[in-house]
Amino acid sequence: MAGYSTPYVLLQFPELGEDVSVLIRNPQLLAPAEVTPKDVPLDERGQPLDQQEAQNAMYEVFARVIVAWKVYDGSAAAPELTEDADPVALYESLNASPDAQPRLGPITIDNIARMPLRIINRIGEELGRVADPQ
Repeated sequence: MAGYSTPYVLLQFPELGEDVSVLIRNPQLLAPAEVTPKDVPLDERGQPLDQQEAQNAMYEVFARVIVAWKVYDGSAAAPELTEDADPVALYESLNASPDAQPRLGPITIDNIARMPLRIINRIGEELGRVADPQ
C-alpha cells in the first residue's frame, strides 16, 4: 500500500452523546500553510486586537482540516424561565428528547463556532501536537 498509513484521525466524543464524532485530516501530514491561521493585527503585548477575528482565523484552519462530522447544534435558545421554575422538572423535560437537537449542517466557520467547546478543544489539541509532537 502506497501513501501514509493514517491520513485521517477520527475523534469520538462518547461523553457528549452516543454517536458524536469528527473526522479530520491528520494534521501531522499537512503542509504548514494548511494548519497556520492567517495573520491578525496584534497589540504591543502580542495579543490580538480583535479576539473575534483571531478566533475566526483559527476556525478557518478547522474548516480546512475537518472532513466530516456528526455534531449537534447545542446553541439552541434556552427556555424562558420563571422565578418558580423547578430545576428537576425542567432538567427532565429538556433531556426527554435528545433527538430534538438538530445536527450542524455544512462545515463552515459559523457552524464551527457553534460546536461544543469540548470538541473545539480536542481539535485544537490535535493541531497542537504538530507544533509540539511530544
